[in-house]
Amino acid sequence: MDVRILLLAGLILFTLGGCAGHTHSLIHDRSDQDITVGIFRHEGPEGAMMVLELRGDRFEARGFAIERKRNLAELRRLYGTGKHYDRIFSGLDTDHYVYSAEPVLRAANGATLRCSALWRVGGSPSGHCLAADEPPIHFRFG
Repeated sequence: MDVRILLLAGLILFTLGGCAGHTHSLIHDRSDQDITVGIFRHEGPEGAMMVLELRGDRFEARGFAIERKRNLAELRRLYGTGKHYDRIFSGLDTDHYVYSAEPVLRAANGATLRCSALWRVGGSPSGHCLAADEPPIHFRFG
């Protein structure tokens, strides 16, 4: 009986852990000082989400597309032919993918931020946002 309870508890924890999205928080010392809060989620059943609080306004985007790319010609030039390149080409080695997103964040007052983010496998998103008639706003998540 005790073994069943332990197995059930472990299965529940494993299942709950698998449902959570991969969420990143803003790194303040690597982002523009006008951003006070930042969250970026790119995995999980709820889909992609980005939130920035900029000068007291909360900007948010949900459900935007995330692209996954790799430059096979460049990777072939770097690694030549052989087992390593074959693993990359077949999709078994995923360390060479670059992810990108271009969410449009909206505030309650109708203002928008057009953002661009890039990251590698195991890395954290970073990039910039553009607001009307303002210089780029840089962000980095951890």
